[in-house]
Amino acid sequence: MNMMIGTAYILAGGLSRRMGEDKLFLQMGQTTLLARGIKTCRELFETVKIAGGTAEKFESFNCNVVVDFPGAKGPMAGIIAALQDCKEDSCFIVAADLCDLNGDIVRKLINGYNGQPYCGLLEPNGIQPLCGIYNKSALPHLLDKAKSGQFGLRIALSEMAYQGIGIELDIWRNINRLSDLKLIGEKNV
Repeated sequence: MNMMIGTAYILAGGLSRRMGEDKLFLQMGQTTLLARGIKTCRELFETVKIAGGTAEKFESFNCNVVVDFPGAKGPMAGIIAALQDCKEDSCFIVAADLCDLNGDIVRKLINGYNGQPYCGLLEPNGIQPLCGIYNKSALPHLLDKAKSGQFGLRIALSEMAYQGIGIELDIWRNINRLSDLKLIGEKNV
């Protein structure tokens, strides 16, 4: 069953503590990390929004901003805000610092999605909670977790019906430290 998903949310509320500066605005080639994610999502979805701490921070990106849910921490705050904002049954949600995101990966997720609370990528250490399709049916469970102060997404997802989609990638990276950028620079990404 191929479900219609028209909106993508890019999680951009992190504080970049390990990087030492806001990684979303670091230049990677001709663009920034956040701009790369926006471009990829705009090629595939009718609507692209940013989930982050404040709208002012992202004014230059010409995207609507959904402010993180104040009752949660970390990526869960952005996911809850996205699900509360979403007008459809499901939406695509991705962390802005996943620099290997591409259309083939997103299409594979969309094609494998069957309406369950979450459909995401399978990695060697389990499900990747920051690149996948979330159904609004996940929202009550995530809100319950947030109210109880439990913000771990892998644990929350393991308690719901989810589907993992395997992909063949030589490398799947997110950017957290300057050393990560140096590795990517060496590979001309």
